[in-house]
Amino acid sequence: MLSEVGSHLAGSGKRLFSDHLLRVLKHSNVDTLFCVPGSAIGPLLDRTLTDVDLRLVVARHESGAVAMADGYARATGRLGVALVTSGPGALNALPHLAVAQADGSPVLLISGAVARSHHGRGGFQEGAEDGVDVVGALGRCAKYSREIGNSHSASQLVDNAVRQALTAPRGAAHLSVPVDLFSEDVDSGEFGGKSLLPSETILLGGVAEVARALLAAERPMLVLGNGAREALRSDPGLGKALAGFAERFAVPTATTMKAKGLFPETHPQALGVMGVGGSRRAHAYLTRNPPDMVVVVGSGLGEWASANWSPALRGTRALVQVDVDPAKIGRAYPVDHAVHADAGEFLRAVLAVADASATHRPHQEPLRRRRDALEDLPDVVAEASVAELGAVPVTPQALMHHLQRWTAGIPEALVFVDIGNSTGWFTQRVAVDPPSQVHCPLGMASMGWASAAVIGAKLARPEATCVTITGDGGFLMNATEIATAARLKVGAIWVVLDDNAFNMVRQGMDHSFPDTMRTTDEDFGLGGPNLAGLAESLGARAWPVRVPDQIPIALDQARRAAEQDPGPQVICVSIDRDEPGPFRDRNESVGLSFRAPR
Repeated sequence: MLSEVGSHLAGSGKRLFSDHLLRVLKHSNVDTLFCVPGSAIGPLLDRTLTDVDLRLVVARHESGAVAMADGYARATGRLGVALVTSGPGALNALPHLAVAQADGSPVLLISGAVARSHHGRGGFQEGAEDGVDVVGALGRCAKYSREIGNSHSASQLVDNAVRQALTAPRGAAHLSVPVDLFSEDVDSGEFGGKSLLPSETILLGGVAEVARALLAAERPMLVLGNGAREALRSDPGLGKALAGFAERFAVPTATTMKAKGLFPETHPQALGVMGVGGSRRAHAYLTRNPPDMVVVVGSGLGEWASANWSPALRGTRALVQVDVDPAKIGRAYPVDHAVHADAGEFLRAVLAVADASATHRPHQEPLRRRRDALEDLPDVVAEASVAELGAVPVTPQALMHHLQRWTAGIPEALVFVDIGNSTGWFTQRVAVDPPSQVHCPLGMASMGWASAAVIGAKLARPEATCVTITGDGGFLMNATEIATAARLKVGAIWVVLDDNAFNMVRQGMDHSFPDTMRTTDEDFGLGGPNLAGLAESLGARAWPVRVPDQIPIALDQARRAAEQDPGPQVICVSIDRDEPGPFRDRNESVGLSFRAPR
C-alpha cells in the first residue's frame, strides 16, 4: 500500500496544515488516532472529529494513548499515531514512547505546543527550548524528534517523521506542532510520498556460507528475535517454511521473550524462550553441551535475551548475528560472521540454500544425533503438579495451566504480557504457536503498558481474541483505560494476577536483602484494593477468582461475553504471593550487580 502513496498525494495547492497532516496519515493506512485532548491540539482535534475516514479514540492518560497506538501498530504492522497536548501532556507520553522505540514499533507521537508568538515569554505549558525542552527530552527516546517551526518546512518534516518510524529498523518518531501552525496554510503540492517507502536493505555477507555451516553443524541453534517479527507476520508462508526447514534438518530453534511464539513452541525442534526467566529446555540445550553454531536473527542480545550475557551463547565454533541495524551486531558478543540484512531476506536466502541441497539427501547420522540431543531435555513448558493445581490461594502455576489450555483452543490470540512475575510465569508455562502472537514491552520493561496496548490491538483486529496478562501493580498503573474500552465497547480481556504486592521486586529484594525484608515486606504491598470492584466501576464486567476450579469457567465466560456483548472483561485471580517466583536467575544477577566490582 505504501507504494501507492505517491499517486494519491500528487497535486499542488495550499491547504491547512491540519488537513495536510491527516491526509498524509490516511494515505499511510492509518484509520485510528489515539489521544488525550488539550488546547494545544484543539485545531487538529476539530478537523479530526469531522473526518469520516478517521476514528478518534480518547484515552484517559497520555501514556495509555501511546501504548494503544503501539498495540495498534503491533497488531497490524502499520503506523500507530497518538496525539497529545503541550508540556506535561507530551512528557506523560515519554515512558511508552520509549517502549515503542526500544521494541522497534512504528509509532508517531504528535504533540501540540504553545503558539510561536508566545515562545520565550512564559507561555502556558511551554515546551520550547526556553521552557521545558520537550523535543529534546523525547528525542532521547525516539528515532526522530522535531518541532515544526514554519509552514515552509512543515510538509518535509511530516514526511521525515513518518519515514523514520516506518523505515527499518522501525521505531518511534515525534513531531511538536505550535498550535497556531495547525490553522496555517502549507504548500503540500511538492510532497509526493516517495520518501515514505521503507528503504531497501542490501544483504551483506556470505549467507550461503552461513546456511551451509548451519546445516553441517553438530549442535546448531537458531535464535529468532523481535527483529524477525515483521517478516514473519507479513508472510505467514515464510514461518511455515522455516518450521519445515527446522524439522527436516533438525535445527533446534529458540526465540527471545520479545519474539515468543514466532516459532511454534509445540514444534519438535522448538527450544522455547531463551534468556532470563526462559524455558528450561532452552537453558539445558545451551548449558549442558553448548552449541557449536549459533545463528541469531533480529536480536541485539541484551541482558534479558542472553540470560545475563551467558558465555554458553558464544558457541564453541561460530556465532552469527543478523540484523537490519548494524549498531546491534557485535554489541554484546564478538561475532564470527556479521550479516547486515533484513530478517526476512536472510531467512529466505537460508531456505533457498536448503532447497538447493534437496537434491542431496541429508546425511541421516548427523540428523539423528541432532534429534537425540533434544530427547532428554525438559519440555518447553513445565507442567503444574497436582499440588499446584489444587492449592488455595491459587498458584501462578495453576493459572498458567488453565491459560495454556484456553489459548490452545483459540484460533488467533493476541496476548499482551506486562512486566512483572507474570512475564516469567507466562514464558515458562504457556506454549504459543502462530498465528497467535505475544507482545511484551521488554525493551524498556515499562509496567502498565500491556493494559492499554491491548485496547489498540483489539480496535485494529476485532476478529482476534485480545488478552492482557498482568500483575496487579501493572494493572493499577493504567487501569483507568478500562473506561476507554468500556466507552468504545472494546471486547478485550484482562487477566490480573492479584497478589497485593509489587511481587517481582518484593521477592527480588527478599533474595538480596533477607534481613531487611523481614521488617519492610509490607512496604511493597498495594493496600488490598478491590480490583474487581474497580474494574466494574470503570465499566468492565469483572470475574473474581479465588479457587482453581473457577479459572477455566471465568476464561470461557469472559471470552463469550466479550464476543456476544462487547466490552472489557477483567478476570482477577487471587494468587499466592509467597509462591517462589519464576526469576531466580534474574534475582541472582541483580544481587551480584549490587556489589561493587573488585
